[in-house]
Amino acid sequence: MIDLAIVGAGPAALSAAIYAARAGLKVQVFEKGNIGGTLPEIARIENYPGFIGGGSELAEKFKAQTIELGAEISYGECTKVESGSLIIDDEKVEARAILIATGSAPKKLDIEGVTVPVSYCAICDGALYKGKRVAVVGGGNSAIQESAYLAEFASEVVILSRSSVKANQSSVEKLGSNVTVKENAEINAEVLNQFDGVFVFIGKVPATDFLPAELLDEKGFIKTENYQTALPGVFAAGDVRADTIKQVVTAAADGAAAALRIIDVLGQK
Repeated sequence: MIDLAIVGAGPAALSAAIYAARAGLKVQVFEKGNIGGTLPEIARIENYPGFIGGGSELAEKFKAQTIELGAEISYGECTKVESGSLIIDDEKVEARAILIATGSAPKKLDIEGVTVPVSYCAICDGALYKGKRVAVVGGGNSAIQESAYLAEFASEVVILSRSSVKANQSSVEKLGSNVTVKENAEINAEVLNQFDGVFVFIGKVPATDFLPAELLDEKGFIKTENYQTALPGVFAAGDVRADTIKQVVTAAADGAAAALRIIDVLGQK
């Protein structure tokens, strides 16, 4: 019997694992993709206290600390969650408490007729566009930061925002001379097909398709009260939880707070 099973391995999940393991709980983390969640896809992080660098480096630090403190990390996909158990790769895993910290996935571009390659990860595919023209769809911090990374490879980067750019002005001012920002832009297949490739950063959707609808709000985020869901013994933390700020530092804080809540609840049993 595991004390705490954590679904996901992003900042919220690993922060929770660190706190729970230090409290003496037997912790198992299950992740179907990247350790660190979407961190390895972030070219550069500048707003996490005490760290400036690539997301993959921060993810490795999270992972190493989690393992060093005694939590286990396993690869596997969760397809069902119930009170006291979950299904990982068709096998039942029992746990005294379960934390859902699956984060979010990139919102897809919903435009028909785009014939050029479309990517949602600059650090994954940016090097493929050396000397080429690329479009970046989006106007938030992610779009601006990833455009700066793409500009190291592409001959020209054009940022297309349907409205005014919402990113921090300091980030916009750091963009190189080969980056152009077009606000209130018309974005359709005809426009995008003029480029060699398109990168999309228009927000995230919660990774909750494996959960029952009664746990979710109208946007698919998990509803919680003091980190607890409608299922007894099942908790949620990080970007997947409703009404949270979607940042690395707040996800880590959310995971820590959720772990402290779980430690308290298990201590009462």
